[in-house]
Amino acid sequence: MDRARPEQTSSPAAPRSAATARRAAALLLLAVALAAVARRFPLPVSRFRVEGASMEPNYRHGDRVLVNRLAYWLRPPAPGDAVVLRDPERPGHILLKRIAAAPSGTLGADGYHLLGDNREASRDSRAFGPVPRAAFLGKAWLTYAHGGVPPAGGAPP
Repeated sequence: MDRARPEQTSSPAAPRSAATARRAAALLLLAVALAAVARRFPLPVSRFRVEGASMEPNYRHGDRVLVNRLAYWLRPPAPGDAVVLRDPERPGHILLKRIAAAPSGTLGADGYHLLGDNREASRDSRAFGPVPRAAFLGKAWLTYAHGGVPPAGGAPP
C-alpha cells in the first residue's frame, strides 16, 4: 500500500533573506571602503563659497568657486593664480587669494606672497606673511552664482 508522504516545504523566504543580508553587508563594506578612499584622496574638484569683499571685483560675496585640486600636480603655482587655501592664522577657515609672488621671487624662499584683489578690504600676506605651498587646497577654476549680497558691516575677508 502506498502511503502518501507529506511534502517537505522549504521556506523560499529564508534563502532570499540570507542573500539579501549578504548583499546589504557587501554594499555596506563597499561604502565604508569608498568613504575611506575619499578621505585619503579627495575629489579633484571642490566647491567653496566666497565670503567678504577681499577679492572684488573678480570674486564677489556669495559667489561659488569650483577649485581644481590637481592643478599644481604638473606645474607649480604661479603669480596671477587665484588659489584657495587654509587660513594660516585661523584653523578651519578657508581663504581665496591671488599669488603676487612665488618663493623664487624677490621675497625669498619662505613661501608665496598672496594678496586680495581688493587691497583695502583684504587680510592677506601683508598681515600674515608668506604662505607655504602645503596650505593651498587648489586653484580657483570656475565661478558661478553671482549676485550675493555683501554682508552688513563687512564680513572678515
